[in-house]
Order: sequence, then C-alpha cells, then structure tokens
Amino acid sequence: MRNFAWRARKTRFPGRNEWRWHLQLQAERLASPLRLASILAFVALWALVAHRVPQGPQPVVPWLLSLLVVYALLDFVILHLRPRLVAQFPLGSVLLDYLFAFALTWETGGGRSPILPILFLGVASASLRLETLSAAIFTVLYALGAGLMASGEPFFAASLLLLGISLTAWGAHIHDDRVEHLRDPLTGAFTRAYALFHLERMLEQGKMFSVGLIDLDHFKAVNDKVGHLAGDAVLQQYVHRVQSGLRAGDLLGRYGGDELLVVFEGVGIDEALQIAERLRSLVAEQPMRVPDSQEQVAVTVSIGVIESHQGMRTHELLKRVDQGLYQSKRMRNEVSAC
Repeated sequence: MRNFAWRARKTRFPGRNEWRWHLQLQAERLASPLRLASILAFVALWALVAHRVPQGPQPVVPWLLSLLVVYALLDFVILHLRPRLVAQFPLGSVLLDYLFAFALTWETGGGRSPILPILFLGVASASLRLETLSAAIFTVLYALGAGLMASGEPFFAASLLLLGISLTAWGAHIHDDRVEHLRDPLTGAFTRAYALFHLERMLEQGKMFSVGLIDLDHFKAVNDKVGHLAGDAVLQQYVHRVQSGLRAGDLLGRYGGDELLVVFEGVGIDEALQIAERLRSLVAEQPMRVPDSQEQVAVTVSIGVIESHQGMRTHELLKRVDQGLYQSKRMRNEVSAC
C-alpha cells in the first residue's frame, strides 16, 4: 500500500496549472496588503523628510510616488476582485510588473534607488505566477538588470542576484510542498481540498460529469474488531480497490474518514451507475487482509451517485449526492442515484 500511495503522489494531476495559480493567488492576496502598506509607509516617510529638508536631495519625485501607490492599489484590487485577469495572462502580468519596476528603478537612482527593495519584492513574487524555471529566469534577469544599473558595484549586483535566486527557490519549495500535500498520506487519494477544487473547476468549465460519494459500511465495527492500525490497513486496501476500478480520467479524493469522493469525467448518470456498481463489487468481492495476522475482514460499501447539470453549485451537488449516499446506507452494500 505504501508503494501505491508513493506512486499516486508522484503522478501528474488534472488542472495542475490552475491549482498552482490557486495556491499562488492565496499567497499574493496575503502579500498585496503588506506591499501596499509598505509603499504607503515609504511615501509618508519621504513626504516627512522632504518637508523637513526642502533644499536637500530628493531622488524620488512626487509623480513617481503617486504612480507607485496607484500600482499597489490596482494590484490589491485586481488580486481580490478580478483574479482571473492575472490567471488568464500570467506572462503578461509578470512582464508589466517587470517593466514598471525597471522604469521606476531607472528614474529613482538605478541600482542605488531607495525603493529598489520594495520593487524587487514585488517582481520576485510576481514571477512565481509562472513555472519554476521561468520564474527563476525572470528573477535572474531582473537582478542582472538592476546590477548593471548599479554601475561599478559588483558586490551589490551579486548580492541582488543571490537574493533573487533564493526568493525564487523558496517560493518554488513552498509550492512543491503544497503540491505534495495534494495526496492523503495514508491512502494516496487526493485530499478533500483538491477534490473540491477540481469539482468547482469542472462546474465552471461546464463539462459533463457525474459524482459518486462512497462510504464503508460499519467501518467503526471494523476498527473495534481489529484495532485502528489494522483498520488503517483495511482503509488502504479499500482505496486501492476503488482506484483500480476507475477509468484514467476519473478523480478519487478522500472526502473524510472512510468517505471517498469520485468525479466521473465525461459520463452521465447511467454510465456512472455502472462504474459505481463495479466499484461496489470490487470492494465486496473478497475480504480485506489484516497485516501480521491470518484474520480477514469482509467489508462492503454504500454509494450515492449524481449527474451534474448546468448552473449547479458545488454545495448543491454535494448535498444531493450525500442524500443518495444516505439512501444506500439504509440498505447497505447498495448504489443509489439521486
């Protein structure tokens, strides 16, 4: 079972780019108010210094500061109200961020610009909207460009380059770590979070699909009889059998406890019921082995199935398929449509 879970974690998954953006959006929504606050704080500090030392050097001109504030405000509004614009054009949004950062850097002192760290923070996080390699290339190019503007300060350019690579590697590590948690560590099935994300994605795309909700009958009695460690082994075998009965395009997620959520892509209710009946039979056809014991445990499952329809929402679909599961649970070892 461990090999099965390991192989499952390493396979590619549907909607990979959308899931990466989903995670990146969460991170950027947290970063955008901090970015806006830091820029406003910088503007306030500059205004205070410029007021007290009116004859002193002023490397930052007011209209540029206003533009910087507008940029931060737009960034905040778009990420929270129109995130699909950035999701649809990730490369374009990154290029715009970089051009804006280069223009401001050039106008405010080049490599010695006082707002360079703020700008760098913005473009380094923006580049993570792309694949890891593309993000690293963009960050290195920005760092090299800023280093060249430093004109004669190789140590500054090198430190900026190292910072950029480190930030990109750190962001990529966080993404990979989150992707690793797409899979339930015990069974290898997708997590509830990703299964629901995939379900919402299918509804938004208007594709035809059906959903099944599977539950082990009397699983508490199994745990009471053989213990929780052996119960985990039974749960692994149960998931493995269900997975073996699915088609290549179907998605299996651990909905909670011993409940599994299955998305049957491209099929209506009739075909979905046939697949669900095959899954029910696969689980019930022979007892589950108990590790380090000659004992075996016979288990069955109850399954509710529903076909999605245009205009359905996720919570409505889940509520109805749960009602179908409830009907099956009253009889046990049954498949019910709803």
